[in-house]
Amino acid sequence: MIPAEIATTVPMPDGEARAPTLPNLIRSAARQYGPRELAALGERRVTYSQAEEESALWARGLLALGVGKGSRVALLMPNGPDWIVGWFASARTGALTVALSTFFQAPELSWGLRHNDVGVLLVGAAYLGADYIERLERAVPGLAQATSPDLTLPSHPYLRHIIVWGDCDRPWAMKGPHDLVAAARAYPAFDAALLAAVEAAVTPDDSLITICTSGSTAEPKAVVHSHGAAARATWQFLPHYDWRIDDRAYSGHPFFWIGGLNVNLLPILFTGGCSVCSASPKAADLAAMFEREGVNRVAMWPAQAKGVIEAAAAEGRDLSGVRWGLFEPRERSGRVIPPAERMGGVFGMTETFGMHSLWPLDEPAPPGKAGSMGLTLPGVERRIVDRETGAPLPRGEVGELQLRGHSLMQGYYGRERRDCFTADGFFATGDLCREDEDGFLWFQGRRFEMIKTTGANVSPREVELALMKTGRLREAVVFGMADELRGEVVAGVVVPAPGETLDAAAIKAELKAALSSYKVPKRLYIRADEDLPRTHSGKVDKARLRAAAMEWDEG
Repeated sequence: MIPAEIATTVPMPDGEARAPTLPNLIRSAARQYGPRELAALGERRVTYSQAEEESALWARGLLALGVGKGSRVALLMPNGPDWIVGWFASARTGALTVALSTFFQAPELSWGLRHNDVGVLLVGAAYLGADYIERLERAVPGLAQATSPDLTLPSHPYLRHIIVWGDCDRPWAMKGPHDLVAAARAYPAFDAALLAAVEAAVTPDDSLITICTSGSTAEPKAVVHSHGAAARATWQFLPHYDWRIDDRAYSGHPFFWIGGLNVNLLPILFTGGCSVCSASPKAADLAAMFEREGVNRVAMWPAQAKGVIEAAAAEGRDLSGVRWGLFEPRERSGRVIPPAERMGGVFGMTETFGMHSLWPLDEPAPPGKAGSMGLTLPGVERRIVDRETGAPLPRGEVGELQLRGHSLMQGYYGRERRDCFTADGFFATGDLCREDEDGFLWFQGRRFEMIKTTGANVSPREVELALMKTGRLREAVVFGMADELRGEVVAGVVVPAPGETLDAAAIKAELKAALSSYKVPKRLYIRADEDLPRTHSGKVDKARLRAAAMEWDEG
C-alpha cells in the first residue's frame, strides 16, 4: 500500500505537506526557489517566481474566456518556457490539459482536437519547418474561412478559441500571450483573489492532463491522469534519479509524452533545478548548447545520446560535466556500473504515469537480479495472470502483467471504465512477465503487436490503414524490427495492386503528410503476394514475415 504519510498529502518544496495538485506544487516551488531559473530556451528565461506570476496572469485570461474545471485546453508547442507556463495556467484554472504531439500531421491533429473535445488551443505558429497554422487549416474544416476568433465549427463543435504564439495574420487567431493578458485585464473581477479561490477548488482527483499515445487500433488513445497521480508518482520517483538543486537538465523527451513529464519536467518543481531546452534537436547544436549552458544531466534515447557524443568529440567540446544520462550509468561514487550488474531498465507505461517497477538508476542490481525490472512502486499492486483465463498465477510463472494503484490513469478519454479496466480495477498491460520470489519483475515480451520505437508507441494497424489509403496497394503489413539504438523500427511490406508499380521512397513521402514522422516505416519492402507467409486461415504470419525481412536485409 502507499505509505500513510503520503496518502492524502505530498511533501512540497517549501517543507509543507499539501494535497497533491499542480497549483499547490507551483506555488510552493515559487516560494522556495523564487529567483532560480526554472526554464531556459535561448534568450527566453523564466524563474520560478516569474513562471508563477506569468501563469497566474494567463490563467486569469483563460478564466475570462470561460475556461474552468471541466474545460479542455490543448497545448501544441515544443519543449520550452511557453509550454511550461501554458500548462501551469491551464492547470491552475482546473481545466484538463490535452498535450498534443508536435509530430501530429493534419489528420492526427484533427482527431486530437475532436476526440478530446478541446475548447481552447494554445499553439506555436511553427517549429522545425512545420507550419502549424497551415496544418490547422487542413485539420479543421471551415477554419480557413473563419473571420472571427470566436469559433463555431461543426466538425469540432467544442472548439471556441485558438491562441497562437508567434507570427500569424489569420482573423480566427488570438495572439498569445497578449490576448490572454488583455482578457485578464479587461475583466477586473477575474483577479488574483478569484484565481486563488479557483485553485483551492482543485482536488487531487481532478483530471490534470491527457496524453495521446498509440493504441492497438487505428486511432490513438487519450490517457487521462489526475493531479494526485502525477504529483504522488513524481515525488516517489525522485530518490531513484538523484535530482539536485543545481541540476541544469535537458530533456530529449517531449513534454507531450509521459517521459517528458514524470522524470524531467515535474521533478524540477520539487528539487529546484532548471529545464534547459533547445530550438534544434540536431546533435551538433545540442552538444554546443550543453557546453554553453552547463547542462549536467540529460534524458535521451541511445540514438540521440550517441549522436551528441560523436558531435562533441568531432568539435572538441567538453561534456565531462554531464553527470547523468549521456554516458554509461555510474554509482554516486563515480564507479561505472558494469553491464553484468545493471538492471534491465525502469519499466512503465503512459497508463501508469511511467514507472510501476523500478530500481535506483545509480545502484547496481542486487545479486542475481541483473536484467530484471526491479520492485513495485509503493502503492501499486501487480499480479501475473493466465493469458487465456485471467486466473492469477503463482510467482515464477510467465503470464500477462496487470496493475492497480494510485498512479494508474483515470481512464481513456471517451471510453467506458469497463473498456479500460477489469471488474476489480486492474489494468491489463499486454506485457508478458514473471515475478520472482523476492518480488523482482522480469519482462518476457509483449502479448500484442505494439511497436516501441525510440520510446514512442506505434500501432501497426494505424500505419497499415494509412498505407492502404494511398490506393495503389493490394495489401500492407506493418511490424516492428529490432534496432540497436531505437529498440525497434517500424517496418512494412506492401503488395502492389494489379497494374501498379510502386516506389518505396514515394510511398514514404506520401505517408509523411498523414502520419507523425516516427510512424513512417524506416524499412519498406515491396513484395509479391506469394512472398508473404500465411497461417492456415489465410492471415499473414507476422513472425515469419519479420524473419523473412531480416533475410531480405542480409541479402
